[in-house]
Amino acid sequence: MNQEVITHIVNEFNTPIYIYDGEKIEHQYKLLKSCLPKHFEVFYSVKANPLLGVCQLFKKLGSQIEVASLAELQTAFQAGFTPDQIIFTSPGKTIEELETSIDRQIYSINVESLEEAILINHIGQKKGRQVPISVRINPDFNLSGAGLRMTGVPTQFGIDQSQLEEALGTIQSLPYLKLIGLHIYTGSQMLAASLIIKNMEEIIKLAITVSETYAFPLQFLDLGGGFGIPYFTGEQYLDMDELGKGLQTVWETYAHKLEGTRIGVESGRFLMAESGLFVTKVLYVKESKGTKYVVCDGGSNHHASSAFLGRHIRNNFPMHVHSQEEQDELTEVTVVGSLCTPTDVIGQKVKLGKVDSGDYIVVEKSGAYGLTHSPVLFLSHQLPAEVLYKQGQVHVLRERGSVEDFFKGQKLLSTHEELLQRT
Repeated sequence: MNQEVITHIVNEFNTPIYIYDGEKIEHQYKLLKSCLPKHFEVFYSVKANPLLGVCQLFKKLGSQIEVASLAELQTAFQAGFTPDQIIFTSPGKTIEELETSIDRQIYSINVESLEEAILINHIGQKKGRQVPISVRINPDFNLSGAGLRMTGVPTQFGIDQSQLEEALGTIQSLPYLKLIGLHIYTGSQMLAASLIIKNMEEIIKLAITVSETYAFPLQFLDLGGGFGIPYFTGEQYLDMDELGKGLQTVWETYAHKLEGTRIGVESGRFLMAESGLFVTKVLYVKESKGTKYVVCDGGSNHHASSAFLGRHIRNNFPMHVHSQEEQDELTEVTVVGSLCTPTDVIGQKVKLGKVDSGDYIVVEKSGAYGLTHSPVLFLSHQLPAEVLYKQGQVHVLRERGSVEDFFKGQKLLSTHEELLQRT
């Protein structure tokens, strides 16, 4: 996606805006598939970017899908996924979400607690239907080296390995549950192939041990994911050749134990992050006590990940001034949005070329956990448009929001006279 394309899109749809490169999405999906053993399936993690058009593209590419809410479940169906291609993972599923998943007969509900399993059994009993589930385990090990660890520590995700005997004993006694598999997700944003390989080997070994110990056929094994992409200075791309060779060796070692088992990996960030650009227009350039500020029309309310909201340590996404040739002279600036809070910083002390009002700042690697991860209601700015560029065509995935959107569902207080009339 070249500079001219970006200029055309910005001129037509204004800013702030998310632009996704459909060719890059396809490339990342095929790259990941190419390094996995042939038997493995990819489940797109909708939470990374839940746009209907994005999910539709992954369906066309041959992906399965992993959802974590009722809206994501409905998105999966609208995008064309069939029940056998859908798994539901979340530590806090509501009764409505569970009932809909059961009614639509999705492939697996990944259970995160014994209490959830008991609730699913109760719903299954009411509906007269046995429900396929996979148990998510929080193992004692964590070899991931992940930026965000999700196992081996206290967590809301899954059932602790030390509690498996009691939990599986109860689950296997519940007549309306069909235990078909196990799910282990150890961490996110892993960049070392050797650690991913070792981690997945340990997951496979644990899954085989659990299925043999508790005497149930392992129909499904969700290995999680965590495939990372480099955002920051000093980070290296994941070595896909090493990953592919290592995973194939692991698979050849344990394939005889997993004959007939459906193997899945989840991915969102790896598939989507590098496809996306967040483009925001410079409104003002000012100085304050020695710091140069670039004030833009889009900020942390639209791109919380770039602002590192909620993080104790921040870094900067790669960014540049649009349509600007590479310059020798760079100036240190802080890029901010238009919110009335000092946390609205999407680039702190970044080095940019000459920047003026009317220029555009492009935040790279913004395809995953962008708008979907952001506090869009803060200050009630309109939602940015989201578009996808593929094979020379621009597809609008989400129209730009309007001021009227923020009044949908709201009600004025009733006056005293109106309350009297109702009585």
